[in-house]
Amino acid sequence: MRTEAQPTTAPADVPPGPFPDAPFPPPRPAVPPTPPPSPVLPGWFRNRWSSWGGRQREQLVDDLPAGSLPLIEPDPRGNPGFRAVTFLHRHAAASAVILSANGLLDHRNPADMEFDRLDDSDLWALTLRMPADWQAGYRITAHVGAGLPPWRLPGADRRTVRLAADAGAPDPLNPMVGAGMSGAPQSLLQLPGAPDAPWLAAATPEAGSTLPSVMGAGAGDPARARRAGAAVTGLRELVVRDAGAGRDRCVWLYLPQLDQDAADLPLVLLHDGQVWAKYLNLAATLDAATAAGVLPPLAVAMIDSLDVPTRTRELSGPTGTVDFVARDLLPLLRTRFPVTDDPARTVASGASFGGLASLWQLARFPELVGVALAQSPSLWRYDLADPLAAVAQQVRIRIQAGIYEDTIHRAGEDLHRDLARTGADISLRSITGGHDWAWWNPWLIRGLAELLGP
Repeated sequence: MRTEAQPTTAPADVPPGPFPDAPFPPPRPAVPPTPPPSPVLPGWFRNRWSSWGGRQREQLVDDLPAGSLPLIEPDPRGNPGFRAVTFLHRHAAASAVILSANGLLDHRNPADMEFDRLDDSDLWALTLRMPADWQAGYRITAHVGAGLPPWRLPGADRRTVRLAADAGAPDPLNPMVGAGMSGAPQSLLQLPGAPDAPWLAAATPEAGSTLPSVMGAGAGDPARARRAGAAVTGLRELVVRDAGAGRDRCVWLYLPQLDQDAADLPLVLLHDGQVWAKYLNLAATLDAATAAGVLPPLAVAMIDSLDVPTRTRELSGPTGTVDFVARDLLPLLRTRFPVTDDPARTVASGASFGGLASLWQLARFPELVGVALAQSPSLWRYDLADPLAAVAQQVRIRIQAGIYEDTIHRAGEDLHRDLARTGADISLRSITGGHDWAWWNPWLIRGLAELLGP
């Protein structure tokens, strides 16, 4: 579909609220995750390299540009549920090279994720022993010159180490590229045990984007957001007034190719919409998944989370974006577009703070939204057991969490256990990954397929 040339605003007769608020549990401070035991196989590939003759080394080097990398080989310990995954990097001038893969980098010991230099060559290698269904996005960063690399500076905190390790680029020897929150490109890796996603569209990362970056379309400027998204096809760009915050929000609305008389489409309300619309090419994925019979025709409203401070303030709690969806966005969508008003076919979804917001949407407005697909919800911030137990018989909840985001995964297990005791329709799926768009992207479609059916 062509992008609308004119912005759309909420109809004047939509009441701005207020909606009644239940007593909310207090927010909790962040809990640093505990990294998993080191998966590194120290010196495993370097020892093989040292045993090879010149011809074997030359053959490997000659084949690198066209090879399938990283190298994925059987587990050296013989366990069929694991693989040896070797990352190779070419850099003659580097003094240190590090892998940044979500959930694996321990800021207290970042050197554990550094590559070995292969003798006097320009090749560097790092081998991990990983479960055979691991999915990850990653970047490789090289340090050139004397002195410690920035990720090893004394006293560096978790954020400083992570950003320093992320500061490089995607793996030039891996052709699979995805995108993260800021639009910056990252390499993608999926081991053979992970399910295929043939309907997944290629990502469209932002050229020249670096980490960290302002998170959101147009850095909170809806007009700039519309210009940035103008090249995205298959979406309608709406500007919806957020009456509570007194500002406009950009929402990208996906509608399938259907007859003009189509109505009552299932509706998905998806947070961090700028990432899905601009960088992950969700419209093309939805087209392909629908054509393949994986999904039924549905509508998806991708809600811009604006900039980092706004997202942290408004997407991480029971009000803010949750109120905007109920008060401003849903009335507009249900009035102007062929979408359902049935809460049982209306899904709130998102990842991280977006996953948390999708659960708050059910807890506060079950009469409007009755289903949540929460990916890596930031449940460390709030205990939602009581608010969700109060509506447990009205809603369906699906949680997805990575095994390498232990704080979130444990909190998801706790919520699942507490609500299951009430008879709630809730499930938790553990994914072999971290806090990572690399698996959020395909597993969004799988989660929607489970909830809505083909």
